Amino acid sequence: MHKIPTISFNDLVNTNKDVLDFLTSSLENNGFFVINDHPIDLQLINRTFDIAEEMFSLPYETKNKYHVPGTNGARGYTPYGIETALNEKVADQKEFWHQGSTTNNELMPNIYIDEVKNFNDLDVLYKEFESMGVEILKAFTHFSLDYNSDIADAAENGNSILRLIHYPPTDGTNEHRARAHNDVNLITLLIGGNEAGLEAQDKKGNWVECNCNENEIICNIGDMLEIISNEKLNSTPHRVVSKGNEGKSRYSIPFFLHPRPEVMLDTKKTLTADQFLTKRLQDIKLN
Repeated sequence: MHKIPTISFNDLVNTNKDVLDFLTSSLENNGFFVINDHPIDLQLINRTFDIAEEMFSLPYETKNKYHVPGTNGARGYTPYGIETALNEKVADQKEFWHQGSTTNNELMPNIYIDEVKNFNDLDVLYKEFESMGVEILKAFTHFSLDYNSDIADAAENGNSILRLIHYPPTDGTNEHRARAHNDVNLITLLIGGNEAGLEAQDKKGNWVECNCNENEIICNIGDMLEIISNEKLNSTPHRVVSKGNEGKSRYSIPFFLHPRPEVMLDTKKTLTADQFLTKRLQDIKLN
């Protein structure tokens, strides 16, 4: 299998022309790349994995106290077997937690688990991810592209989501822990899973392994950025499959960088980020 490219965060934000040219050509084939030398604290990342493992190990009755029906899974806990990839009939084999902004009072407030220590670290990681994501979008403004909105500003204090995912052990009858899907947002920043399994689809239909070291972060383009860039930056289908690790839990921590709800996505200025997100959440049964 081919590998996705690796880029230094410093080269990216310093708008090194050779790096940007390389990234542009790479994204034409597959909207995924690895970032090394990033600014997020590794100890904070490790603590967040500990938080995830402790939280998802709680009894279902305890976790489900933090599930809020009717909110499209915007905050708190979403149980196993609910989220279903677009146009799929079988639900993904995962449960997850959503943490959002602490500064945009127009958005739903966060929920906090009393039973898990250091849970407020999620807010710290959220802010570090948001800052990193905004810097990446600023670098993207140096691509020779016309955007429908100011992407350097669109995600400032936006409707972003920090997600903690648990893929429980399976019996091996269904290899798809998460079926093929595209992310809805601008970009996703992913702390690699503790087990292999993430794959992205290139333009030829091949599935490419998306692995990275513990001090690296995977970045991929989402549907909203594809729309804003008039399809010059391509959102890429990806999936999580079993890799001989069916009997193990898999934990993953993606950060979905979203614009503010009122940001316009399309050329005609008729489609807001909130409208697009609401429709997608309904389609994937997060309600």
